[in-house]
This record gives sequence, C-alpha cells and structure tokens, in this order.
Amino acid sequence: MVLILLLVVGSFFQFMSADQALGKSAERVLNSVAYTLPSPSIIGDREWKELQLDRLVTILDRTTTSFGRWGLVTLLQPIADHKHLQQRKEIITFLVDHPENMRNFQKQLKQVARVEKSLLTYWDGADQLSRNCERFYFSSLGLDPLNKSSLALDASTVLEGFNIIKSLAQVFALWGVSQEFLYWSVGAQQDFNLLRGMKTGLMDPVMRHSPWLYKLDKGPYTWRNAAQAVSWGDVYNVWKSGISEKSPDGTLITSPPMGKIGGFFMATASTLLYDYQWANAIDSIGKRIIGMNRDLNQLQVRVSDVAQCIKSIMQLRQSVESQDNEFNNYFNDDNDNGDVEAFIEKLFTPRFLQKPGYLYSRGHVLTMHQDIKRMKRSLIPLLHSVALLDAYCSIAQLYTESQDEQVVFSFPEFVESPQPFVQYHKAWLPLLSYEQAIANDLVLGADQPGKFVITGPNGGGKSTILKTYGVAAVLAQSWGIVPAQSGQQTIFSSIKTALALQPEDGLSDFMTEEKTMTGLLNDIAKSDAAHPMLVLIDEPYKTTVNVESAKRMYQFGKDIADFKHALVGIATHLKKPILLERDTSGIFANYQVKIREISFGVFERLFKVEKGPATWWFEDEDQRSRFIDWISTKTVDAH
Repeated sequence: MVLILLLVVGSFFQFMSADQALGKSAERVLNSVAYTLPSPSIIGDREWKELQLDRLVTILDRTTTSFGRWGLVTLLQPIADHKHLQQRKEIITFLVDHPENMRNFQKQLKQVARVEKSLLTYWDGADQLSRNCERFYFSSLGLDPLNKSSLALDASTVLEGFNIIKSLAQVFALWGVSQEFLYWSVGAQQDFNLLRGMKTGLMDPVMRHSPWLYKLDKGPYTWRNAAQAVSWGDVYNVWKSGISEKSPDGTLITSPPMGKIGGFFMATASTLLYDYQWANAIDSIGKRIIGMNRDLNQLQVRVSDVAQCIKSIMQLRQSVESQDNEFNNYFNDDNDNGDVEAFIEKLFTPRFLQKPGYLYSRGHVLTMHQDIKRMKRSLIPLLHSVALLDAYCSIAQLYTESQDEQVVFSFPEFVESPQPFVQYHKAWLPLLSYEQAIANDLVLGADQPGKFVITGPNGGGKSTILKTYGVAAVLAQSWGIVPAQSGQQTIFSSIKTALALQPEDGLSDFMTEEKTMTGLLNDIAKSDAAHPMLVLIDEPYKTTVNVESAKRMYQFGKDIADFKHALVGIATHLKKPILLERDTSGIFANYQVKIREISFGVFERLFKVEKGPATWWFEDEDQRSRFIDWISTKTVDAH
C-alpha cells in the first residue's frame, strides 16, 4: 500500500514537473519576440519580488494553455494609462457578462492546449526527433534546393529505405552475390554468375548449422583446413581428429585430438558465435527500419498537431473578431503578411489536417516541417494574442468564482482627484487562500491621512497589511480587479516598496538600507502632483541599533511629510516613529494590527487593522515578554 502511494505521489510530481517545463518553454518562445506594453510599467524588479507577484500569478492562475501564464505576467505589469485600463475592464466585464462566449473561448483554448506541445518543440534546439529527421534532407553542396521539393524528399526516404533493405539482404546470407561480383570485377574469375553467388550466400547459414554438409575431405587436417572449416560438421571433424602440420623449418605444429566431446563443444561454440553476430546485425538493421518509420510517423503526427493548433488559433481569432466591441479591436492582429497567409493556407490542406495514418507523402511532411521551422518566428504575434486572451479568460473566471467566497474580487473605480488616495472596503491579501484571508478596510488619503505608521511586534501581521495595500494597487492598475468588496483610488504613476531588502555586492546590510531609503526620499522629492506615488516600507534601518533605527525612521517621516502627492505606509516595531502623528499635525496616522491575549501567555493574532499605536507593545514589558515567548514557539505562517 505504501509503495502504491509513493508511486502515485511520484507520478504527480513528474506530471507537475513536465507541465512546468512546458510553461517555461512557452515563456521562452513568447519572449523571443518583444511585446510592447501600451504604457511603461510603474513598478520595478524590486517591487515585483517583494510583493511576491510570481507567487501571486501561480496562486491565481486559471489559464488553459501553457501560453496563458505569460499573458498573466505581462498583464500584471501595472500601468498608468487610464484609457487602456478602461479597455481591459471592458474586456473582462464582457467575459463575465457573457459566460457562453467565455466558455466558447475556453473550449477553443483547450484545443490549442491539446496540441501546443508539438508547436513548441520547433523552438527546442535539442529536439531529438528533428535531429533524427535531418538524415532525410539533402546536405551536399548545391543540393539544398531539393529540400523544397516534396518529390525529391520522397525519393530521399525511398533511398534511405533501400539502403536499409540492402543491408538486410546482405545479412540474410546474400553477401555471396557481392562476393561473386567482386571476384568478377577484379578478374579473379572469368564470369559473373548471379545464381552461384546467391547459392553461396544462402548456403552459408545452412552450412554453419549443419552436421551433415561437408566441404573438407576426411583428415588428417592442417591449420589451413581449420580456418576453412565452415559447417558444423567440418569444425566437429577438425577438432575431433586434431591438427597436424609441419612448419617451413620442419617443426611439427600439432593440436591433439579433442575427441567427440571436444569436437562437439568447439563446433557448437563456433556456431553460437556466428549466431550472436548474425542476430546483432539483424537487430541493428531492424532498429534502423523501425526507427526510420517511427521518426517519419512521429514527424507526421507533429506536423498534423501543428496544423490543428494553428487552425484552432485562427478559429479562436475569428470568434474574437466576430465580437462587436472593444474586445474585437484589441485582438485584431495586424502582423500578418503574405508569406504567413500562404504558409497557413498550405498548412490547412487535408493532408496535414487529416487524422494521421500510414498512407501519406513523406516528402510533403518533410517540406512542411522545414516550412514550420522557417516561419515559426512569424507565428509568435499570434501566440501573444492567444496568451493574452487566455489571461483575460483566467481573470474573468477568477473574478466570477470569487463571488461565491467569503472574500471577493471587484472592479476598482479610478477617480480623478487633486490629492491621491486609496479606499478599499474589506480588502484581503490574495497570496492567501480564500479560507485564510482576513478582510480589512484600508484607507490612505481622501478624508484620512495620506501617510501612516503601523506598529506592533514582529510576526504580528504588519507586513501582511503593507502587502495588501501593494498587491491591491498593482492588481487594480494591471488586471483591472482588486481583492476587496469595493475599491476606489487615483491612478498612481509609480509604486515603490522596501519590504525585504537584499544586500548589494560590496555594500553592508546597513549601507544597502541607507541607499534604498535615500533613493525613496529622492524619488518622492522629484515627483509632483501630476505623478502620484504609493510607497510601502517595512522595518527600515533594522540592521542598526534600535535607537539609531528609530531616529532615522522618524527623520525620514519628517522629510516626506510635506509631499502630498506621495501616499506612504511604514511598518515598525519601534516607538519613536509614532510621534510623527503629533509632530506632523496629523499628516501621519498611527495604526496597529490587533493582537489579543486570550489567556495568560497565549495570544491570538487577529490580523485586523485598528487606529492607534500598539501601546501595549511599548509600555507593558511583561506582556511584551510573554508574546515574544509565545511567538517564538509558532511556525511563521503565510501572514
């Protein structure tokens, strides 16, 4: 039972690994031709990593094809183009409001997914099948044009088969014909006798196994006789009777008689050695025959799969173009040219679309195989469209399925305002499952302060709140949905984070933090009201002593207080930064993530945001000590 369970688990991980490899292959293919975003991304690599957006895609992925993840990642780059964000919303709302259309798109995407692997192999330089089939093409100087002719390639496959059959004929004892021709051509005999040659060759395996057919006279036998002994009977007689021969100097060279048992052993061993060599030759030629047919048949299936894949993509495109709305215009690809159209027309002929069978033109398959390799780069814009459509269907499905959960996704409302703000009602972090997620009302700006300090112990949930702000803002300005019951915000020109800094080469941890915080201060100072920012910072200056860390954090808050175009959230376990609320006259607000001591030394982290600083953490030394003892025994969870 345990063995069966291990086999099942092993098969699962093997499947997952193959699926991931296919996705990576699709990503490489799609990235081989640049896709230009309609507007520059408002985040950088640091924000992508610190907000765990790769993991977010993995969790929220509902795509059908291996191309779809690339589409989700591409669309997850947040932009500040209101017109294009509105266009994305219209596409997703169309899919949500017309589930029958989305089901039709997903059905066609499944047809693409069924055969996409065959198409992706054309970008695999190490593909063994493609390498195996190179032997059917003409490679000699000046013969390359023949590779465009299906008739010439048909002849090439016939010639390859003839060469294999010729080898097979030689193995089946017909080498005698070749020997007969050789003797005649060099003048060793006066005539060429085909029947004699065939008889000689065909008799060889019979002689090798016959105890009754003899070529040698009865003994005494010499060493030359031993070398000429072919039949089982001759070998038996030679070694049974022994060998006696004088050398040129008169010395007698002998091999004593081995008797019946010795003769039988030597004759049988000689025959078995012959059979072994003969069987190896037959096996080698058989593998060549099987390999040739297998490679050509597999290539036919692959080409047919590619034809089916491209046909499904074109049908999908026609379905999209038939929609009378912005959805149509967005996917109306204008990258086609005459060569692509001619290639697709040729690919859609019955010989490639039909169900694979044995009766087909090998030459046509080989020429189309070459055409696909030649035209593959021109197909990538089509694959971009498929990936984006799959991504939009995934987002629409994600939105729809969430409506039955305790936390939901919704469409954000982008509001023009002289001062930036975000206002999310019942927001949650989609890096967690629906069951784990805890909703909070999150506000920055509007009628609330545009900057805050959130305090409390490490492990209390501060980072979760910062990530919720960041992920919600990114999703709003990328996929066009927010993890909240409702959301309103201005469009940000940039989102900056400093949540989990990694040391830079040649810099200490503190120098890295100092460089990052100085960079954020400069970014905020250089921006203006026309380019609002969202800045999220978790435990800055944590690599120095607490007093110095608190001092620098407080000064940073003072330095950015007057920049109203920047919404800023800072998380810390230190006390001094809470004074920013008082010292900036309410520009900063204090928040905490609620933690409750349900019994002496036993705590519950509620992950709910409350106004005010975590006073107990700073002032109740005993409770702080109890919490540290308690949290140190807990496994850090996703929050």
